[in-house]
Amino acid sequence: MKKYPEWNLDDLYESINDPKISNDFERIKKEAQIFENKFRGNMDEKTSASEILERIKLYEKIKKESDKILTFAYLSFCTNNDNPEAGSFWQIQLSNNIAISNSLIFFDLELSKISDDKLKKLAQDKLLKNYKKYLQIIASWKPHRLSEKEEKIINEKKITGALAFSRFFEQEHSRKEYDFNYKGKKEKLNQSQILSKLYSSDRNERKKAVQILTDGLSDNLKMSTYVYNMIIQDKIVDDRYMNFTYPEESRHKENEIDRKSVDVMAQVISDNYSIVSKFYNHKKKLIKQKELFDCDRYAPVEKSKAKFSLQEAKKIILDSFGKFSPEFKNNAEDFFKNKWIDFTPRKGKRGGAFCHYATPDLHPYIFVNYDNNIENVLTLAHELGHGVNACLARKQSYLNFDWPLTIAETASVFAELLVFDSLKSKAKDKKEEISLHTTMIERIFSTVFRQNAMFLFERDVFSLAREKGELSEKEFSNIWRKRQKEMFGNSVELTENYDIWWSYIPHFINKPFYVYAYSFGELLSLSLYVMYKKDGNEFVEKYLNILESGGSKNPQELFSVLGIDFSKKEFWENGMRLIKDLVDEFESFS
Repeated sequence: MKKYPEWNLDDLYESINDPKISNDFERIKKEAQIFENKFRGNMDEKTSASEILERIKLYEKIKKESDKILTFAYLSFCTNNDNPEAGSFWQIQLSNNIAISNSLIFFDLELSKISDDKLKKLAQDKLLKNYKKYLQIIASWKPHRLSEKEEKIINEKKITGALAFSRFFEQEHSRKEYDFNYKGKKEKLNQSQILSKLYSSDRNERKKAVQILTDGLSDNLKMSTYVYNMIIQDKIVDDRYMNFTYPEESRHKENEIDRKSVDVMAQVISDNYSIVSKFYNHKKKLIKQKELFDCDRYAPVEKSKAKFSLQEAKKIILDSFGKFSPEFKNNAEDFFKNKWIDFTPRKGKRGGAFCHYATPDLHPYIFVNYDNNIENVLTLAHELGHGVNACLARKQSYLNFDWPLTIAETASVFAELLVFDSLKSKAKDKKEEISLHTTMIERIFSTVFRQNAMFLFERDVFSLAREKGELSEKEFSNIWRKRQKEMFGNSVELTENYDIWWSYIPHFINKPFYVYAYSFGELLSLSLYVMYKKDGNEFVEKYLNILESGGSKNPQELFSVLGIDFSKKEFWENGMRLIKDLVDEFESFS
């Protein structure tokens, strides 16, 4: 396999054995202790805005510095999670980070004890203008705060509870090697690589990949079932103590979105599942098969052997970004120049792709498993969209830097669409145009419809678990089949193999109810792209201003400047119309 560049983490630390790490931790721990000794117990209704400003700035500085060490530990672990030393280092730094957070918990709790009227006045005070959002969050979480002792216990128990199970789940799936022997070629593949075989033009190769992946998932099924059960029960306990009344409520709170908006979005998506059937039924005709099975979902319509070297992918992406905005392009180019991307799939490297934002005084990092196909080009564009968003938002302070998951996809999906449109305009023939449409539509389906089906799966799972406790492998699989079948309708025949494919999805384990944010962000971005095509340069400035705002405003406030209301069915249908148009275009191909 071709070796591509790996990221350079030297601007954080030289290695996990760098003595600077322990020195930095001791310094930060001391700063946290001084902060606690100086300010604990002396904040009330009479504390002035200037006094609170001084404390917030110190609090922010300590949190930011602590997160730098954790960033390095996490990124090191993601590319070496079969290395016990890297795992131990990640665990130690996670414990250290929680220890720092625990010494600062008193500050949030004492702020939350200030009356609502006083907090509201503070949020409007000119001195605290930059921390308005932070104070609003403090107020909104009041009903869910516990005593300091209880919150410390919950934080510390995470290391041996949910976070431990999450780490174990990722390690086991990342360590798994799949022996793929096809037409005399023997390969040892990780999960990302075996999944990429589902895009093969050779149906027998796809069928073999499905069987080998399923066999591997079966080997881990008891582990995955047990881990997921523990994650569910851990969350149920947390929700009970923190006064959350339904399973996804805490995620809505963290995502700064109301239940109505999410429910309206989910319903609009479910109501449009016929689009999925329409696409796959036409794809069935194009690939000349009477039936389409789960192994055929990503089958290329055209037997294209097109490969994209990293240099080709880079040029395609940067050219596309440059047509939209020179600033967008320049920020993306920095990732290639400065080795902020880890490209190469390899043993010990987890699957998938992500962009880690780190802190505003650092640059973000991108993690992909690049394998030379058009899907990888779009994935790289997607993660670079995240990266550009983070770069633009670096002007924000630490507490205003990160944004909720609901709007985290704003730049990433938009970036994909820029690249798709560019590739479409350069399509040499009808075959290439069909291939592009197929790839883009399937990516959108994966993010909108599939994630919605997974969100409904999570709802069902938590509902059943609240009734009966621990669930069996079969119960998880039955719910998975039901929700997947609703989405595919009569267009795709789901085999028995597919029933256990819930068991490798890390989002269920790492962040329960994370997945609906993908649907939210994708439909939001599709609607924004429609606005861009209509308004051109007038839209670009507004859009970049939104990205630069980071997490300084809640999602509804941030996008209200564009006339968007997330609680309205009509808004979500705008994004759905673009999907319909793409599928109509696809259906015109014969």
